[in-house]
Amino acid sequence: MAQPDLQQFKKRGLALALRTAAGVPVNPSAVNNGVLLFNGSSGTEFDKIERPLDRPHFSGQPFAVGAKRAFIEGEFELYPPLTPGAAATSDADCGVLLLPAGMAVIKDADDKTTRYQPISADIAVADAKWWHAGTLKSVAAARNNVTGLTLAIGDRFKGNVRIQGDYTTVGEEDLPSITLPTTVPVVARHDNTRTTVAVNGTAPLVVWGKSLAIDFGNTIASKEFSSHKETGISDRLASWTLRIARTALTDFNPWAVRDAAQTIEAAIRVSQGGNVYSELAIRGQIENVNEVDVDGDYGWELTGPCVASNAGGDEFHIEFGDATP
Repeated sequence: MAQPDLQQFKKRGLALALRTAAGVPVNPSAVNNGVLLFNGSSGTEFDKIERPLDRPHFSGQPFAVGAKRAFIEGEFELYPPLTPGAAATSDADCGVLLLPAGMAVIKDADDKTTRYQPISADIAVADAKWWHAGTLKSVAAARNNVTGLTLAIGDRFKGNVRIQGDYTTVGEEDLPSITLPTTVPVVARHDNTRTTVAVNGTAPLVVWGKSLAIDFGNTIASKEFSSHKETGISDRLASWTLRIARTALTDFNPWAVRDAAQTIEAAIRVSQGGNVYSELAIRGQIENVNEVDVDGDYGWELTGPCVASNAGGDEFHIEFGDATP
């Protein structure tokens, strides 16, 4: 038996590239397409086609294997690109994970902003390679889901991603030298972060925020027909959670806002350095008002669905910008 040497579990890495056309595969490069994941993991799944045989004895039932799929999961960081809004260097490193999760990028050179916002059609497709301790999973035609996308005081801007697509087999290949981003996101603190809340389009109110988090709520579905198979996003039910210190009820009353079914817009912005910033924002309704302990003080944890306007695509966004005049 050719027993391989033991390898550390943490010996793992990801390369992921976006397709320029949905039906044209790409080959992710360890040099050009490295993605920095934290606590990464992977696995395989399949459609189990049961064959419940009639037998005169107790037994597990045999099954056949239908459509196969593989997934890669891990934590990722978000931070501004080199020059937000510019033509050449305005794509954030996290963009390759956001676009297959049902996002589009909008760049404004005049405002110096690169914004990622939801779309419901023409969603990007990616191919990925996951090396792990001498094994290789090639995940083809993948779509993503993002959970726990959080900007919180005392931490860096981060989220969790699930990359899911087709696979043929698990192979053997040594972990190559992967070129990874070197930017370290700033930690959100009291002196570099600002949280605002607005109700029904009124002027934003600055509040003492602790965190804002979003779950994209993508339903990733494997769709199979004769002569065609794809991994798609069949629905999105995004939700948000905002933790803040109590405000004066005359300024902002979350119970009144909820009971009147009013729209709330909340945003938290952190300055990366100079005038460059990252912003996470939602548009939605308050479903729950939870009275919680925030560092020993009385605060509110507000939760609810992200709700788009009739125009669509504005229920949440991630924006990187440069506020330099």
